[in-house]
Amino acid sequence: MNNLALLSALVFEPRKAFDEIAQRPRFWFPLLLLLVASVGLSLWYVSVVDIQWLTDQTLRASSFAKRLTEAQMEEAIARSGRGAAIAQAVIVGSLGLVVLRLLESVYLLLSGKITNVQRSFRQWFAFSCWTSLPGVLAVVPAALVLLSATSPQIPQADLQPLSFNNLLLHLAPTDSGYLLWSNFGVLSVASLYLSSLGVKLWSGRSWLFSVLFATLPVLLVVGIVLIRS
Repeated sequence: MNNLALLSALVFEPRKAFDEIAQRPRFWFPLLLLLVASVGLSLWYVSVVDIQWLTDQTLRASSFAKRLTEAQMEEAIARSGRGAAIAQAVIVGSLGLVVLRLLESVYLLLSGKITNVQRSFRQWFAFSCWTSLPGVLAVVPAALVLLSATSPQIPQADLQPLSFNNLLLHLAPTDSGYLLWSNFGVLSVASLYLSSLGVKLWSGRSWLFSVLFATLPVLLVVGIVLIRS
């Protein structure tokens, strides 16, 4: 089964897809798709956004701003440039995505050893990359936002119109949980469903076990945010 056939099977014949991932745990195709989508969107965004405005918004929303005087903030904003933003988008975006997939794979490997779902690290890494592919679809609504923007002052959160914050909560950047709910939404749930289904097929266990296995880190983060709210 080639990569495109596997991608199709993941949607229409998931049992065949996860059997293929277990037998031939390849990950370069989904990982590169994720990287191209994520980094490409970030580069597009920083190429059109008002960089000084974005720096101002980012600084004022961070806890770091409390340690700066207004003059220091204005100096930092004046020094901000598009070249640095582009470099950050490429380096931080690429490394962040790969590290996230590696951390998820380590979690899945350790959880599998504890619960007797025995798979190799390579299998779990391929599993993590393939089940994250719904995130690639986030490029479509984000592109519509950028194409329809009438001002270069575009908040980063606007690039995720399918997030729970944009759809339901409408939290301000200073509100507790803003960062989580601005980055978690419909496509995140689709990825978690795919992960839970994959665990169920690989383990032969119940849906309850599979959902908890696949989503425990997310549930812990959400729980912490809710408690602190």
